[in-house]
Amino acid sequence: MTNWAIIAAAGRSERLGGKNKMFVPLLGRPILSYTIDIFEKCKSVDKIILVAVEKEIEKYKDLVKSFKFKKIASIIIGGKERQDSVFNGLKEIERLGAKKEDIVIIHNGANPLVQEKEINGCIDTAKETNASVAAVPVKDTIKIVDRDLFAISTPDRKTLWAMQTPQVIKFGIAMRAFQKAFENKFYGTDDVQLIERIRHMVKIVHCSYENFKITTPEDVVFAERILEKRGIKNAN
Repeated sequence: MTNWAIIAAAGRSERLGGKNKMFVPLLGRPILSYTIDIFEKCKSVDKIILVAVEKEIEKYKDLVKSFKFKKIASIIIGGKERQDSVFNGLKEIERLGAKKEDIVIIHNGANPLVQEKEINGCIDTAKETNASVAAVPVKDTIKIVDRDLFAISTPDRKTLWAMQTPQVIKFGIAMRAFQKAFENKFYGTDDVQLIERIRHMVKIVHCSYENFKITTPEDVVFAERILEKRGIKNAN
């Protein structure tokens, strides 16, 4: 059995001024370098597929070469939407000979603060249950609103979790779920939603609130503080 990681790093980054946030520096290093590094060091991960922005693919190749990452099996082009990009990754894994019981770890390139124990927890859970997702309990009260922004109900906060990545799925199930979604012209907001659509259960794996997706300039500052707390020094 092979454990494959797909790092989805082909987003458009509108809220960071249109720049490719994969190359925005955290303590002097690109965000993406931290993300790949944790999967490179994780003993449970065998191979990595990196999904890149087409017009900047040489930049991704240079990053991989500069940081001497060894587990990168392929650097491929992303699609129009994140779901398209992940499916490109799945098709590349298939081309490289993946078996249906192999494990696929799908992770956002913009989640650089994930820890090895969280990756391992998701892998171990998916081996038992077919699919898992890193998530955190919602801390705030959530309101469901109508089109006029009037609150119409308040769901029980105890049942609400915020999804993060990694999202881990057995390869055969992942391919079936993605293919079914595209047949139905359905686009989900995360990968495991597609698994739910084919009636497979997805097990939540509790992760740290530090494992968040970098989206805004404020997130960059917060991420740097976390890295400093972990003993990471500025590379400049």
